[in-house]
Amino acid sequence: MMGFLIYDGKVAVALLVFYLFYRFLLKKETFHRFNRVVLVGTAVLSFILPLCIITIHKPIEMDALAAGQVPTMSTPDLAELPSEGLTPAGEAAAPWWPIALAILFWAGVAVALLRVIISILSIAKIIRNGESIREEDGCKIIITERDIDPFSWMKYIVLSQKDWEGDHTPILLHEKAHIGFGHSIEVLLVDVLSALQWFNPAIWMLRADLQELHEYEADDAVLRAGSNIKEYQYLLIRKAVSKSGYSVANSFNHSILKNRITMMSKSKSPLSRGWRVLYLLPLVCLGLGLQARTVYVPLDKDNEFLSAQEQFNYFLPEVVVTKYADASVNPEDVVHVNRVNEIKMTTGKDFDTAPECCENFARWLNSRLLYPVDCLYDGTLVAMFVVGEDGKVGTVEIVSGLCEEVDNAVASLICKSPEWTPALKDGKPVATVLFQPVRFIIRTAANAKAPVVLNVRADGSLESGGQVYAIAQLKDFVKPQTTVQINAADNVPMGVIQDVKDELRAIGSVRIRYTSPSDQGEEIRNMPPTPSRRINGVNELWPGVKRDNVFVVRINANDKYYFGDAPRQNDAEMLRIGKDFLTKKGKEARFGLQVDRATSYGAYRHMQDLLFQIFSEVREEKALSVYGKSLKDLSPEEKSQINEMVPLAISETDMKRLKRQMRE
Repeated sequence: MMGFLIYDGKVAVALLVFYLFYRFLLKKETFHRFNRVVLVGTAVLSFILPLCIITIHKPIEMDALAAGQVPTMSTPDLAELPSEGLTPAGEAAAPWWPIALAILFWAGVAVALLRVIISILSIAKIIRNGESIREEDGCKIIITERDIDPFSWMKYIVLSQKDWEGDHTPILLHEKAHIGFGHSIEVLLVDVLSALQWFNPAIWMLRADLQELHEYEADDAVLRAGSNIKEYQYLLIRKAVSKSGYSVANSFNHSILKNRITMMSKSKSPLSRGWRVLYLLPLVCLGLGLQARTVYVPLDKDNEFLSAQEQFNYFLPEVVVTKYADASVNPEDVVHVNRVNEIKMTTGKDFDTAPECCENFARWLNSRLLYPVDCLYDGTLVAMFVVGEDGKVGTVEIVSGLCEEVDNAVASLICKSPEWTPALKDGKPVATVLFQPVRFIIRTAANAKAPVVLNVRADGSLESGGQVYAIAQLKDFVKPQTTVQINAADNVPMGVIQDVKDELRAIGSVRIRYTSPSDQGEEIRNMPPTPSRRINGVNELWPGVKRDNVFVVRINANDKYYFGDAPRQNDAEMLRIGKDFLTKKGKEARFGLQVDRATSYGAYRHMQDLLFQIFSEVREEKALSVYGKSLKDLSPEEKSQINEMVPLAISETDMKRLKRQMRE
């Protein structure tokens, strides 16, 4: 809805600019038919111009990227969630103004259209009840007993009995001119456009000027037919005591009588002044230029376009990489690079289906992306790479980089990307230019405290700082409110992880970072709540939440997924089902993730990634519907509103513990 309102706002601006130029350059000229075309044409053009987006293909030469070993050490940071845990916090109300604005807009549209419909129905009633006389030229004269001014609509001319019995020849000439020139169709078209622009004074001024031109043109036709100008002007004055009152009709008596009489006596404007209409050209060019977008198209080593077919752009979710610097590094030593803001790139999709990696590309990249050891650059890097029609990754280019080490590390890793399913356009695979933003963050000892690192082993022991501990010893070196980084291999059972979380919960450390030593990746997770409340004999994941609003996801001891009401193993299917549930339930939706103690840590991580992706994609759709732009383009306040409209609500529990508590 917001997208349409933004479009209508662009129409309003274009319409206002076009009309102002017409009013100052052409309004006083006697080119009646020419001015009609300009007014109607610019009104229609104002609605078309915002839909015309020029795509500029900018070629980028590709330098060879040498493959090599990437330095070790990294702590990529995927997402930072609230520290209160995954139970929902107080939910603020959704912003009211977009809904109010939409209601106000459509109410105005309805009133404007209702006015037109009532006018047409009133005319139809007069035509139906009047006496009809058919002229040889196809016009139909309707004689009515009502005391109204003569007017025409479409092929009908309506006269009162009094006007029909008097000298009605000039009146018929005038109204037939309206019919012959198609004035009623133009008025009806502008009325429909006016309904969509009811708030814009320019459309109503344009409509008034158009009706004025209609009268000028009809008057000119009467005089060209040989009528005496003075007698015709006296006739207009005699008819100036009343109005027809039907907005869609062309009335013989119009309120612009003085202007009409003045225009009859005015000398014709020189034809050379018609060239003033060329003002439209720079205005149209300016409008197209403001909406133009740049598409970066790679060049191969032979300096030819990568593909003869059109390239399509697609932006991937941002990946965040965090590095905890040594204590010797001061905040002023960090070099901040923000050149990415200078790059203008399209965010649109010009294809039927988006390209899709056979793996979760954000997770794949995050789990392998390493921060160079001695690098002190932070900022946002943008990598561009091509997914060909065969789904393979082709050339890679750093569009906006930080430093040579970081740029090469990102580029060389993307070159090793898993295969993709190519984008489809008109049912055919097409090459796609993908943009991958990567935000690098350096946290120094002065502004961030490194987490306590725990390496969890399958046997239940812990390793931290080169020492081996039992789970019960956590309270000896973990303080309340301390962030803990849990490292675990994918084959570690969740029962061991659960025991560690129980001990941390008892200590009061409510923020946990989970990672896998093999990936060297890091994801901030939240301390899940321990379900304990029974309502109507059923233990609930959240107190006071209806069961219908809880979507239960289970992972059994064999790492099989039960997503909702059935076993499922297809990520795309689970993503679709989860998004449908979240979209339908909105702020009331809750996801309960239940694992067995024998569930592997890898299966658990995979499902959490999928659940986070569900919330991320629904938030993106909500941002587009409410604000008309991508989530990454929102201001902090707007992003906060979207997060409140789609609050992250994922609760975890051990299935055996849940069953035990439900029996209590």
